This record gives sequence, C-alpha cells and structure tokens, in this order.
Amino acid sequence: LYRYAFMTGNTTELAAMSEDGCVFCKSVIDQAAELHAGGGWANKWEQDITNIRYYDKLEGYNYNLIHVHINYGQMIWCYPGSDPSVSGPDEDRELKLGVRYVNGRWMIGEGEVIPR
Repeated sequence: LYRYAFMTGNTTELAAMSEDGCVFCKSVIDQAAELHAGGGWANKWEQDITNIRYYDKLEGYNYNLIHVHINYGQMIWCYPGSDPSVSGPDEDRELKLGVRYVNGRWMIGEGEVIPR
C-alpha cells in the first residue's frame, strides 16, 4: 500500500489499517497526499521482499513486531514544472512494524525504516 499510495494518491486502504496514533503511517499518508495535491506522482517501482519475520508480543510491549527486508528498484518521482527525480535502487532496506490484532483485523500502530 505504500507504493500504491505514492503512485495513485489513494491512501484510503493505508489509513484503514493504520491506528490513529501511528506517526509513521500518518507521515506516509501525508507525504503521498501532498505529492498528489501538487499534481505529482511516483512511477511504479520494483520491490522484492527478501525476508520477513514475525515476533510474538514481548512482555511489556503493546504490539507484535514484524521485520521486513525489501529490495527497491529505481524510483522515479514526478513533480509538476520540473524534471523527474530519480533515485537509484535500494537493496536490503529494513522496516520494522508494530502490529496488533484489533476487532478482527491487523492494525499498524508503529513503523520505522531502519537507518543505515
């Protein structure tokens, strides 16, 4: 849904699976909405999930943890009035998500892209 939001500007499904207090989710939703409100978009890029691990909730934590490793292909960002911005491939990007099962569905409550 991350890629879809930046390609289309449609953040409805992403928002539906995001808890109100998820700062990471709000940031992604706001950035995608801002890009499209200004007439921009992102072209579809390749992505490959190379590893995913699920961890049960640890004592003292409110969420289960998911570690995701992703390889991203070249990304092209289009902004009105300027040449497209191209970012090179990004290999083995790590993302951590705090998730929990609420009212019959999984919700994202926290997220973090791990800096290198």
